[in-house]
Amino acid sequence: MRKWLALAFAALLLFAAGCQAVQGVDLNGVLKQSFKTTAAEGSLTYEFELDLSKELLNELAGEEEAAAILPLLTHVKLQIDEYKVKDPWNISMRGTLWLGDIGIGFSAQMADTLMVVELDGASAPIVIDLSAADEELSDVALSDEQLRQTQEMMLKFLESSGDYLVDNMPNVSDLSVALSTPVTVGGEELSLTRVSVRFDGAELFEWLKKYLEALIADEEGARTLVQSLATMLSEQSALFADSELPVDELAIVEEEEDIAAAAEELIGALKEAAAGLAYLEAAEPEMIQAIFNDSLQVRADLYVDGKLHIRKQDVEVEFRPDAEELKSAFGENPIEGLNGIRLAYSAELWNINGDVELVKPQVPEDGGITPENMAEWSTADALRFFDTESGLYELLANRFKIGEQELRLYPEFDDPAPIKAPNGWTLVPLRDTAEYFEAEVKFDPKTKNLILRDDATGNEVVLTVGSNKVAVNGKTVEWGYPVTVMADGVTYVPARNLMEMLGGSVAWINEDGSQVLVMKRDVAELIVP
Repeated sequence: MRKWLALAFAALLLFAAGCQAVQGVDLNGVLKQSFKTTAAEGSLTYEFELDLSKELLNELAGEEEAAAILPLLTHVKLQIDEYKVKDPWNISMRGTLWLGDIGIGFSAQMADTLMVVELDGASAPIVIDLSAADEELSDVALSDEQLRQTQEMMLKFLESSGDYLVDNMPNVSDLSVALSTPVTVGGEELSLTRVSVRFDGAELFEWLKKYLEALIADEEGARTLVQSLATMLSEQSALFADSELPVDELAIVEEEEDIAAAAEELIGALKEAAAGLAYLEAAEPEMIQAIFNDSLQVRADLYVDGKLHIRKQDVEVEFRPDAEELKSAFGENPIEGLNGIRLAYSAELWNINGDVELVKPQVPEDGGITPENMAEWSTADALRFFDTESGLYELLANRFKIGEQELRLYPEFDDPAPIKAPNGWTLVPLRDTAEYFEAEVKFDPKTKNLILRDDATGNEVVLTVGSNKVAVNGKTVEWGYPVTVMADGVTYVPARNLMEMLGGSVAWINEDGSQVLVMKRDVAELIVP
């Protein structure tokens, strides 16, 4: 995934710059060389910023959930301080994921079928056995050789189709190349060629029109593209013939007349797209002006070495719409409250296709924590797993508030429903209520008692049917009403006593004219080690 995201940003720069050779730099060759990178070390950062108006922020501040979560989403940053890729099955990385002001440090090592992930503040590493997944997907998973051949096919397709898709790209006006630019990559001082491009939304629209015109005019290139695609898919179909992949669906055109017809269809679709742009430009000039203007800015710098390897990238895309122009064009602002969006990507790459040394993943003696263990966790287990000072605990307990549990029972609709005893106490179904709050209820056949255990508080209650005397952690206390089994076999207990044992509260409220019993607690305030 890292590699493909990086290539996407590289492609953005190349799309903006056009891919003819510029001052001796073969940008088409740079893109092709990126696909050939199979091993490397590096660092990278992805950043997303959302700028909202004060009016919208004030409006959302009144909604408790939005007020807690929104700051986490308006600034997201993934910072990989170091990654190492020896091959697709041997990888390591360490970094920090920032959600607003909360940082979550992590590291991960993968060696063949074993992955170990460590999270800052976690009490143990997470150990993932990938061999089980390999067995389940054995019929569709690709072998090393299939992956290598697939990559070669993709490279062949890229090379043969580059004349059409890449070389037809027009240049933008603000494109510059600086030779022998001093730059630091991975702590090493290098002299690289810097390719810089800057453009705005207006130039993007003009660029798109010119690109469509060039593609439409190059009918021979379109036929070559279709032929290259047909050849690649045919080869892939043969490569995966023994697997359970839907390889039959990979086959497209094969005959010469089919290729010509497919190329004609492609040109036709491009003409329709060009006509659509022309229509919008003529019929809705205000709308085009409101969208494609200097409110969109793209800035990109690509640093390339003598072997055409991309060693460093800095890309920034910023969109700050003009509210008045949008209102004028659409009658209203369709993105009211949005001041702007910023996307940024930076990366450094070294030891390309070299001998990458990895540290073998270390599994603790007790085996660590597995996804299978985590699937059985209660909310209390999840919160206990993290140090209370860690970013993940802050995120889970205080921002996402996963410990908040609330059960609402409606006497008119729920079955079994809460009922009121003759002495005024409210009774609730024991098992349904306890299990909602992740407590465990068991029947002891020897003593005929019911045993209730709550993991969050550590409390244990022993109840006897027909008695209001219960043992809470070994101490006998009296509850407000005897434990009662109704005619339908459902066991009822006093709601207030039960919730006190669970560390929560209970209250009747009026909701749209109906009485509702509300029971709630916050596990984060109750958990014991």
